Amino acid sequence: MVPRRGVEPSKDSVSGHIISIEKPFRWVVKNAGLNVKEINRHTLRHTAITHLVQAGVDLPTVQRISGHKTLQMVVRYSHQNGEHIQSAMDVLEKRYGLGD
Repeated sequence: MVPRRGVEPSKDSVSGHIISIEKPFRWVVKNAGLNVKEINRHTLRHTAITHLVQAGVDLPTVQRISGHKTLQMVVRYSHQNGEHIQSAMDVLEKRYGLGD
């Protein structure tokens, strides 16, 4: 449920624009029933990067999308699960005729 009044400009903003997304973000997280202590803006970044990697997007492309300066940071932000790792192993098995 988004507030009807919209998002107010920051009180410190000279231009009248929002200069920090932190309060509106916490509001959205809280109203989604999620824990504001566990979810922050970087959670979205980690999630997006993980989804790109798991979808098979190559790391240099993910790096350009995310704006990271190094591939090492892309790897740090991506979180692989067992299913993704098994899929990678299945590709190797199929390619080299391994397995049963």
